Amino acid sequence: MRSFTCCLVMTAVLSLLPALRADTFTIQEENGTMSRVEARLAGAGQGALILELADGQYKLVAEGQVLERKPGDGPKPMTHDEVAAALATRFGEALFRSNVQEPYVMGLVLGSPLPKASEGRAKNMLRKATSFFKNVDAAFGSFAKEVRLPIKNPTFPLVILIFETEEDFEKYTTEGTGGNGLSASRIAGFYSGVTNYLAIRLSECNTFDVPLHEAIHQQVYNRNMFRRLSPVPHWFDEGIATGFESNQGQINIGPTKISTRYAKQALAARELSWSDMMGDDSVFAGDVLAGEAYGHAWSLHWLLVSKYRVQYSKYVRMLAEKEPLQKDDAETRMAEFKEAFGKDLTEFESDFKPALETGIKRQKVVLNPVKPAGVSKTSENMGEVELSATNYVDEGRLEVQGVLRNTSPIRAMAYHVTVETESGMYAEWHFPSLDVQKQAQLPAQNVTKRMLGAPGGRSQTFRVRVRSLPAGSEQADAWKTALPVPEFGR
Repeated sequence: MRSFTCCLVMTAVLSLLPALRADTFTIQEENGTMSRVEARLAGAGQGALILELADGQYKLVAEGQVLERKPGDGPKPMTHDEVAAALATRFGEALFRSNVQEPYVMGLVLGSPLPKASEGRAKNMLRKATSFFKNVDAAFGSFAKEVRLPIKNPTFPLVILIFETEEDFEKYTTEGTGGNGLSASRIAGFYSGVTNYLAIRLSECNTFDVPLHEAIHQQVYNRNMFRRLSPVPHWFDEGIATGFESNQGQINIGPTKISTRYAKQALAARELSWSDMMGDDSVFAGDVLAGEAYGHAWSLHWLLVSKYRVQYSKYVRMLAEKEPLQKDDAETRMAEFKEAFGKDLTEFESDFKPALETGIKRQKVVLNPVKPAGVSKTSENMGEVELSATNYVDEGRLEVQGVLRNTSPIRAMAYHVTVETESGMYAEWHFPSLDVQKQAQLPAQNVTKRMLGAPGGRSQTFRVRVRSLPAGSEQADAWKTALPVPEFGR
């Protein structure tokens, strides 16, 4: 899509027709070809138009690309089954499974064809995921009722795409984000206001922590709270989403409850102020400052919804009036915030810690629970590793051992587990096939192998990496001959 740098009024030919009518647009695509699109004009600004398609996706085009617009009665909204069929065509019938239960279309994108013995497991996983997202509907509806915000049922099917492999997810993520924001490897899931799709890794469907966060974004923009692509401040968008948490698939924390995770992030923050967070959305997109930004967003949202309920409702209704592709600057956001709440942001920042201390006592929250010493737990790439390490300083060796569990809900997996140290030394284990939910011992061994490009030497710290592939796949079979050597610094 071309870049748009300024807000422009619609051209005369477009302004002559009703903005909400579904019409046929003749468009000159960026590659020079012509196309006709049945769509509803959903918004305009910054030199761009938003065309809403039959499945609820947005197509963004520059105003100059629209050559003709004819009034029409379409597009007729696609049904849930039609959307599922279209997704199967897009990803390939052999690599796509779906479950339809309104308002959701739940899709599983496989990394390789599924053995017949695993088809039942795939169906069960999709049913489990659908059940969880239906619970999200109920939790969000309860919160909206509690704070007296009007919501409605979604107009379009809510699409959830679950990617079995990390490679496919990261490819889809890079294409969907254009490479902007957090690195694809650091994103566990995301909701797109353009496609209206929620995309997550299959590995996140064990606890559903990330899917819950992204599902709240999808709820916010599909149940009449805000308009997609409108300038809702990122701090509020992320603040409300961080307010919901789950434990093993059960949604047990809402926005008025204290999140130990985000409270700790907020208290540990040193670089960002609340003003930085409110005025600059980009702090949520970088790999370095995002942690502090999310902690602050949770903090401010928790404080407002807990202590300023009436003003909170007023502020949300004001944000709901914002139009797609509108732009707000930091000064506007500060002014709107003060108008709604009657105080400067700095006053709320000062009030937060005393309010949090009181809330911790009232809710009996433990921010720093005691953890077992000497044991690390890692969940990655459909594998869960519990590892213990002993550093024999006098002998100059690091001994590691542990247990691996296959967390894939659908098929047996091949695993390559490594322990990699800060000096570039590593130990490894290989399992050609480990069945669903089965465990395997990681026998004790010393960390003696050297990574590619590593300096080597004694080590004090390490990390566990889990790599996996569908058992019996071509790549997994290649591991039987030669395991990949980790690269230092990656």
